[in-house]
Amino acid sequence: MELNNLFGLPAHPLLVHLPVVFVPMASIAAIILAIFPKYLGKFGWWVTGASFIGMVGAVLAAGSGEELEHKVAHSATLEHHGQLGETARLLSFVLFAVMLIVMLVRRYRPALIAKKAAGIVASVLIVAASVAAGWAMIATGHNGAKASWCEVSKNCPVSTGTDTTGDSDEG
Repeated sequence: MELNNLFGLPAHPLLVHLPVVFVPMASIAAIILAIFPKYLGKFGWWVTGASFIGMVGAVLAAGSGEELEHKVAHSATLEHHGQLGETARLLSFVLFAVMLIVMLVRRYRPALIAKKAAGIVASVLIVAASVAAGWAMIATGHNGAKASWCEVSKNCPVSTGTDTTGDSDEG
């Protein structure tokens, strides 16, 4: 999905706030629900909704980022940011799908989810999807900020040469 401008500004820097906020927030909340499944009934649909907003935001941010990519100088950091963004978009969908499936099974097949083995499987899937989606979104956001501030503005702090994304600030 391509979206060029919002309010006369490039859409990407505005739209990224949806997934950058909602995906990690939904990930943390989902992990809490996996640890304390008795709260799924009270908060599960809220977390599913937050993961949906994060997923939609990731789709919009990726589409607007692809459009913006054609208007800015290319760099290795920007290329890496695009790759991370694709992964984050996919994993935000996985998080939403896992939460939705767990909530639907809980609603329509409560006897199944009440079984200990099924509950453990659901919890493991929620934690795995949450950690993956949360990490991917944080790494993507960090790399996007690096691409914006370090390479575009040349306002980068002195670095030791390594960071959490595996990129090097040297060269």
